[in-house]
Amino acid sequence: MKRLWKVIPPCLSDVLGFEAVLNETEGFGIVDDPSRYKPIRMGQGEGLRGHHGEMPDGRHDPGAESGKDGRQFEIRPDSSLNGLRGERTGHSPGGFDRAARMRSVRVLNSDIRNEDIITGTEAKVMQTFERGMELYTPNFILLCCAPSSSMINSDLEYAAEKITEQSGLPAAEVKIDGEKDYLYGIGATLETLGRILLTPQERIPGTVNLLGANTIDWTADTIASVDKLIDDAGWRVLSHWGTKETTENLKRAAAAQVNVVLSEAGLKLARFMEREYGTPYVAGAPFGKKNAEELANTLRKFKNDGIIADNAQPSDAPEILIVAEQFIANAVRETLLAHGQHNIRVLSFYDMDRACMLPGDKKLTGEDDFTAQANAESVRMMIADLDYRPLVKKDVQYIGFPDGGSFSPVHPTENFNMTGELLDSWLEEKGVIHR
Repeated sequence: MKRLWKVIPPCLSDVLGFEAVLNETEGFGIVDDPSRYKPIRMGQGEGLRGHHGEMPDGRHDPGAESGKDGRQFEIRPDSSLNGLRGERTGHSPGGFDRAARMRSVRVLNSDIRNEDIITGTEAKVMQTFERGMELYTPNFILLCCAPSSSMINSDLEYAAEKITEQSGLPAAEVKIDGEKDYLYGIGATLETLGRILLTPQERIPGTVNLLGANTIDWTADTIASVDKLIDDAGWRVLSHWGTKETTENLKRAAAAQVNVVLSEAGLKLARFMEREYGTPYVAGAPFGKKNAEELANTLRKFKNDGIIADNAQPSDAPEILIVAEQFIANAVRETLLAHGQHNIRVLSFYDMDRACMLPGDKKLTGEDDFTAQANAESVRMMIADLDYRPLVKKDVQYIGFPDGGSFSPVHPTENFNMTGELLDSWLEEKGVIHR
């Protein structure tokens, strides 16, 4: 029952993240599923964001949904689909070009039925591959399961091997099953793309790849602005992973000097490229003046000395531990760093997103874990809930901090407004910083 949504609509699935990536490439995707996937609706007031109906081969699902204006969205056979990557218009005010989005669908379903539970889905997948070759003239093929095929354990890895043997094109399975969110699907798809397309390249100084931006969350105007920001910082964008891009640019992405990860969905690919090709990365969306300036400054420093030096923390400095919900704790840390404090780690009993963690951050597994961390010789200050204080056996500066997730606090600390400079003022009042 923990995953039951009663009021808030569930988010887009990982399969729709897979679709969002493929629609912006020169490849095509196969979803092993009976459903017929249509373009993700882009923009406010455009009705359903991912649904089923008529596919690029002209077949029609009688149960197809209608748009907000009551008209059915249709896809007709069109010779222009042959090799077409489609026009991405994002979701800027005024909506999007429906016809262009319909032409840009690059995902087909395998149209499996009840009997395939017994016989397997391989034959249907291969038929879909042959249909896709006629429609798209692709450079590569990616496959994924949806819930139905996942439940019967379709062997898409073997199907990908057969596709490569028959066509000579790179093909692979993306390990998703329709049960996770769209960002997970985007991340898994981008990493798989990197695995099948990237090859060792001679490094090109002053170049970057942009990883993780996507047409669900990012508009074309936003991407253009980020490109300009990178250009103004003295760098050149070599490739975009997640938005419209050519296969040729994707293949040579290992030549970039550094990767810029713009969303959590780009981290899997960034880490793969770091391991396999030694490409370092910086992470963070440059939204807001401060963050945009920080990204530009980080790239400038990296270009000068090859080291990403922002927020460097001396390893021999006494530690400050912040124990709270991750985003709140990160905000406290950034404020402390801005006032000259160093060697700060974030701990939390709650879930922590790895994309938002720095080296040394840790998700606590229980009281024993907290006790070991808090009583380490290097710790000089703790900012945490007062109820944790009895587990700290050493003499440290302890700053009581509210824990909104505590069910029944013994020593409650009232929540307070931390917006803007109010957090700076609170930390100054507690003697943590001096302005």
